Amino acid sequence: MQNKNVSRILHIDDDESNRYAVNLILKKAGYEVVAAENGAKGIKMASTEDPDLIILDIRLPDMNGYDICRNFKANPELKGIPVLQTSATFTTSEDKVEGLDSGADGYLAQPIESAVLVATVRSLLRTRHAEKIALKATLAREETLAIVSHDLRNPLAAILLQVSLLSKQIATGSSDNNIPDKLAKITNSCNRMNRLIGDLLDVSNIEGGQFKLNKSLHSLNDILNEVWVSFEDQGKQVDVSIVREFASKIISFEVDKDRIIQVLGNIISNSLKFTPKMGKITMWLRETDTDVLIGIEDTGKGIEDESLKHIFDRYWQGHKTRQSGVGLGLSIVKGIVEAHDGKVIVESEIGKGTRFTVVLPKPVLPH
Repeated sequence: MQNKNVSRILHIDDDESNRYAVNLILKKAGYEVVAAENGAKGIKMASTEDPDLIILDIRLPDMNGYDICRNFKANPELKGIPVLQTSATFTTSEDKVEGLDSGADGYLAQPIESAVLVATVRSLLRTRHAEKIALKATLAREETLAIVSHDLRNPLAAILLQVSLLSKQIATGSSDNNIPDKLAKITNSCNRMNRLIGDLLDVSNIEGGQFKLNKSLHSLNDILNEVWVSFEDQGKQVDVSIVREFASKIISFEVDKDRIIQVLGNIISNSLKFTPKMGKITMWLRETDTDVLIGIEDTGKGIEDESLKHIFDRYWQGHKTRQSGVGLGLSIVKGIVEAHDGKVIVESEIGKGTRFTVVLPKPVLPH
C-alpha cells in the first residue's frame, strides 16, 4: 500500500542496471519507486500504481518512448502526471525537442548525475503539487458558486413571491388578513440568507487566516445551559430529548462565548438531523488536569468510517440527498475550535450513535 506522504515514481527502462541505479538514488532521496522493463508494462502500471511522476526511457524493446509519452498525455486520467524522459542514445538537441514536443515535462541525457536527477525530480514534483493546489482551488471556487447560487435562490424566490402577493393585495385593496404571515415568511427567508452569508464569511476568514476571537473568562456551565435552553424545544418538536450531564462544579475558561455557542449549536443541529424519534442527545462537561472537555453524543444512526474522514470538509454532506444548509457547519466547528488551540474528536458506531468531543487545552502556568 502506498504511503500517501511519500511520492511514488514509476521508472520505465529496459536496462536492469539503470533501473537499479535510479531506484537506489531516488530511494535515498526519500521516494518510493516502482519499475517496468518495457513500454506495455509501463503503460499498465501508470494506470494501476498511481504514480506522482514517471521516468521514461526513450529506447525500449517494444515501443518508442516518445509514443508512450503521447499515450500518457492523451489519457485524461494520466495527462497530469509529469513525465521525465531519459536516454543514452537520443541525446541531440533535436531529440530533446522531439521529447518535449511529445509531452514530456523534462528531458535528461544519460548518464545522469545523482544530484541532477534528484533536483529535476523535485522540481517536477513541486510543479505538479502547485498545479494540484491550483486545480483544487478552481474546483472549490466553482463548487462554492454552484452551491451558493442554489441555496440563495430558494429563499430569494420565497421573498419575491411574498412581495408579489403583498403588492397585488395593496393594488387591489384586498382586506386579506394574511399580511403578518407573509411578512413572517419574508423575515424567515432573509434570516436563512443571512445565516448562509455569515457561514461563507466565517469559512473565508478561517481559511484566509483572518478569523479573530473575542475571548474573555466565562462559565462553561452557563454556556452549555444557554445552548440547552435554545435547543430543548427544537428537540421536543422532533421527539428527541436533549439532556445535560455535568457536575455542579463551575468550570470557567477563556473563550469567545458567541463562537463556542456557535460550535455547540452547529453540532447539535447536525445531531438533530440524524437522530430518530425517541432518540437522545446528551451534552456533558468534564475536565482533566490538562484539558476541558465538552461532549455532545447522540443515539443516531452513526457515521460510516469512509464518511467520518470527510465530516469536517467544506460543503461535504453525508447523504446524496441534500439536507438543509450547504455543509459548512462542521467545517466552521473545526475552524473555531482550532482557533481556540483546541481540537474536535469524532467517534461513531453504526446503529448506536456519534460522539463529538471538543477538547480545549488549559493554559500552562509558569512554575
